[in-house]
Parts: sequence; C-alpha cells; structure tokens
Amino acid sequence: MHKGVFRALGAALLLFPLVFAQADDKSYFAARRQAVMKKIEGSAALLEGSPDTRAYVQFRQNNDFYYLTGVETPGAMLLIDATKGKSILFLPPRNKALEIWEGPRLWAGPEAKAVTGIEEVLEVSQFESELEKRRNSLKSLYTPLAAVEEAATSRDRAMTFDAALERSMWDGRVSRATAFTANLRKRLADSVDIKDLSPILDSLRRVKDAQEIARVREASRIGAPGIMEAMRSTRPGVFEYQIAAAAEFIFKWNGAMGPAYFPIVGSGPNSCALHYHDNRRKMEAGDIVVMDFAPEYQYYGSDITRSFPVSGKFTQEQARIYQIVLDAQRAAIAKVRPGSTFGELGNAVREVLSRFGYGGNMPHGVSHYVGMSTHDVGRSEPFEPGVVLTVEPGIYLPEKNLGVRIEDTVLVTKDGCEILTKDVPKEMPEVERLMAEKRQIGE
Repeated sequence: MHKGVFRALGAALLLFPLVFAQADDKSYFAARRQAVMKKIEGSAALLEGSPDTRAYVQFRQNNDFYYLTGVETPGAMLLIDATKGKSILFLPPRNKALEIWEGPRLWAGPEAKAVTGIEEVLEVSQFESELEKRRNSLKSLYTPLAAVEEAATSRDRAMTFDAALERSMWDGRVSRATAFTANLRKRLADSVDIKDLSPILDSLRRVKDAQEIARVREASRIGAPGIMEAMRSTRPGVFEYQIAAAAEFIFKWNGAMGPAYFPIVGSGPNSCALHYHDNRRKMEAGDIVVMDFAPEYQYYGSDITRSFPVSGKFTQEQARIYQIVLDAQRAAIAKVRPGSTFGELGNAVREVLSRFGYGGNMPHGVSHYVGMSTHDVGRSEPFEPGVVLTVEPGIYLPEKNLGVRIEDTVLVTKDGCEILTKDVPKEMPEVERLMAEKRQIGE
C-alpha cells in the first residue's frame, strides 16, 4: 500500500465512525424464534451450531443459528419447542484449559441465560435426553436441510461444493446438514416426522427487521471509504491485489468482521471474468478495472462494484460503454419499489443495453438478495419493504479487454427504495476527480 493510503486514511476514519451493537439485540433474536414457533405450531425445531474451527482462523457461527440466537460459541445447539412455547440453548461445558489459550467463552453456566435471553440453557450432553422427552408428543421435528452458510458462504456456492464432494469417488462424504439429519432419523426411527426448516427460515430472512437493516446499512457505509481508497490507490504498475488490500484495510479499521466475499479486482482482460479473484496482474495504462468487493459487519454484508480507469481518465470508448451501463442501472433502480420483481429490473436493464446493441453482452443476472449471505436466501417474489437487493448491470467485450459493471446495494422502502452504497462515486466526473487525488497524494 503506497503512502497515499495512509494520508487519505485520517479523513476516511473521521467520516466513518464505528457503530456498535444495539443494547436491545436480544429482543430481535427472541422475536425471530417466536416467528418460527408460529410457523411450526405443535412441533419443534432443532438447529446445530457450527463446530470449532480446524484451522487458525476466527470462529464464525453459521447464519441460521446466529439469526435465531446471536450466539457465537462453537458446538452449540438450539431446540425451539412450539408445544411449550420456549427455547432451549445447549452449550458445551466450561473448558478452563482452552480459556488459557483463547480467552473465555460462553458456557452452560448461570450467566448464559441473561446474556442470550433464551429461556433455558443446558449442557450439550443433555440434548439427547431432552429430545427423547419429546419423542411421543411432537407432530414433527424441523431442522434445516439446506447447505450450511458460514463466513463468506452463499447457498448457491455451498450446494455446488457439497454436491461435488459427495459425487467424488475419492471422497464421497455427505454434507454436514445431511449427516446431521441422517443421525436424527436413526435416533428417532419413525416416531417423529423430520421436516425441512430451511424454507421457513429463508422466508423470514428475506425481509429484514430493523436490526438487520441497520447492519447492512453499516456494512455499506464502511464499504464506501474502502472502495474509494482502492480507487485512489490505482495507477499503472500497481498490482490488483494491492488495491484489494487497501480496501480491506479500511474495511477492518472501521469495524468489519472481514470481507463479505473474496475481492474481485479484474483489470484489462480480467475485467471480463465475472468472478475473477486471482488478483495477481500488474495493472497497465489504458486498462479499466472492475472491482467487486464489500465488507461484512456483525454477520451482514453489502455488495459493491465499481469500474474505473487505471490511468485515471476514461478513454472515449470506455466512457461510452460505462455511460450505457450506468443508464441501465438507473433504469433498473427506478423500478425498485414494493410490488416490483427481479424480472422487471432485468427487463429495464436489457431494454437499455439492447437499444445500444449490447443486449447479448451481459452473461449474468441483474439482481439478487443481500443479507447474511452475499447471494442471500429467499424465493423470487414481489418485493416488500425490508427486502435488500443488488442492482448490477454490466457489459463485457473480451475482444477489447473491456468489461464494465456497476453495482449498488438497495433497500426496498415503503415508498420506493434507498441506495445504501450511494457514497461510492459512480458518475464519471466524480470517479475521475477522486482518482486524481492520488496524483497529489501519492506522487
């Protein structure tokens, strides 16, 4: 990272102070558990938290478990009993030897109930006996059957990975969700019907509550100075990974847990690879670079893409393509409101691209949900207030080493929408003006 990063850092941090968790966090998790109870009346739901890490990386809870508990302890389990109207959290016992190395963890002691707001907290060793007590009284037992989402994981990618392992003749292992469900069936035999909780959780997660919106908004807000610093740091001779590092430094300094997904920094020919992430090329004069990167803040992410010229000024052809993509994005964002659909956004984009002869140069969709995952869960249904999505048209011309994509994270409101990532410049004069700052700072 060159000296321009550090000179610009002070101003960026003043503009983007840290925001900490709300004091009433527990009430949101309790409301979500109550929503599940209403959906599974007469039954119970069971969720398995993530195990401890097998590498020296930070632990991150899986999305569904965190969504319902806010608990970040490895090896936890949750039983939501709709027949009794209460939930039970199962935690590992205290491990004093581990605390010497890693510090204290939440364990099944008296303080866990107050910390989590969950009605009953027991040790994980008691889980089987609690399940056995309910064997003959439950209509059904719900558990998530979909692929587990953890750090920087989206359902689509996790499903592909799990399926590849299971098909491999040299591996053949089933996914963790599949193995967990198989063990449940073995223990319960035919006494309880096991059903999929994933569609219920997906439906709830699709529409964000106030806490979730605040966290996506903050992820978007702290993403802005990171992308802006990457733009300032771009010049011929700089490597793609260097501007990714500049962005990630600012993300984390401002409170991000880490990236919401791997950095996509494609310059020149790499600008046409949609999810390129090798990031090893040295950028050259005349290149355009597509940068798709955003942070995760308290389990919620944003999604930002900007395309900008390595030399600091758009060429005539780059400017023409860029303006078409920007016009297409504006047309789609104008359609974002309650009742509109992904199909309408796609049609708006294709109409603009086709008008200029580029209807066949966008090999990807225009929009997807954003939340705990970058490609968040939920069925494709008419939008409603609280839905968060992307709008990301693009044009890719491999024969010219020219790709342009512009992406923002957008919240559906009762009257229309709010562009959460609006602080990142995207008008061409603003982009060029921002990139010119590096000439004054870094030279």
